[in-house]
Amino acid sequence: MSDLHTRRARLEPLLESARSLADGTNERGKQARQRLVASSGLSPEGVELAISRCLESRPTEIEIEALIRSTPTAHVAHVLLSANVFVAAHRAIAIGLVASETVRVRASRREPEMAELLLAGAPNCFQLVDELSPHAGDRLWAYGSDATLEEVAVTLPPGVALHAHGTGFGACVLDGSTPEADLDALLTRLAEDVALFDQRGCLSPRVVLVNAGAGFARDVAKSLSLQLEKLQARVPRGHLEASELAAIAAYRATASFTGEVFAAGLGVVSVGENATWLMPPTGRNVHVLSTSDVTKSLSSLRPMLTSCAFAGSAQLRNALRAFLPGARVCNVGEMQSPPFDGPVDRREL
Repeated sequence: MSDLHTRRARLEPLLESARSLADGTNERGKQARQRLVASSGLSPEGVELAISRCLESRPTEIEIEALIRSTPTAHVAHVLLSANVFVAAHRAIAIGLVASETVRVRASRREPEMAELLLAGAPNCFQLVDELSPHAGDRLWAYGSDATLEEVAVTLPPGVALHAHGTGFGACVLDGSTPEADLDALLTRLAEDVALFDQRGCLSPRVVLVNAGAGFARDVAKSLSLQLEKLQARVPRGHLEASELAAIAAYRATASFTGEVFAAGLGVVSVGENATWLMPPTGRNVHVLSTSDVTKSLSSLRPMLTSCAFAGSAQLRNALRAFLPGARVCNVGEMQSPPFDGPVDRREL
């Protein structure tokens, strides 16, 4: 059996486990939804939306082959999971499996359920451990805040390769040439990307750049706020910590002072011009900015951008791809469901 087929075979039990969890009609799928509501803090509807939209249970063979070819091999693969996006455990463990026969996973203490659920459907596929102890020749795929990953990096022994995926967020770029008839449909899809995981993920859009004047940007902000309000009724926001609620209140006050603010369900959409940057907190909050130079407006954010949704001319799309080599440039509505072809976060940290 070729190396490609061997690595592919290690992946299949995990994929089968994910397919079983994705099915909400069987006992495993029902149990998963109950456990994930408790651990993730999302509403039941938020968990269902995340599973249906973002759990890569049926990747194409082309995507699987691309994942295998882009993943280096290791003596032992170690995976350190984050708590913010529960479905991310699936892709992270998949990378470990195509890297090595021996995969050790440490789940987040705040959200251990997804890794446990995946392992229950694929016994002996990987090991769940309380602590990771990599050695020379091993590789560690680590997900979390930049501060956490800096702590991890200084504790690794020599010869361990670290693949770090830290703090990040997404942006959306709308060209002023977008027809008004298409705008509502675009913003409906964008609202779902905002609402998924209550905006805690590294792919979650926080800012929208409108390559047009202030009037069009205001129309975008108002329409997006209405779509988020509708979505709140269908997919309620989950539990937020007191610190998160305080950050939203502070953001609302600041945005009201510097520009215009629209209520968006339990969040807000603010609007500004040119260099008036405000970075919204998590919890379904978005800043819309009108700009005549998209790449210049994005320059200060580029190190943290993981994903950029886009609607507009091919020329501007190509310019974004050249300007953001570490981010996926995708269609609006696809930010939280990228192809299963490798790390979601393509930045080199």
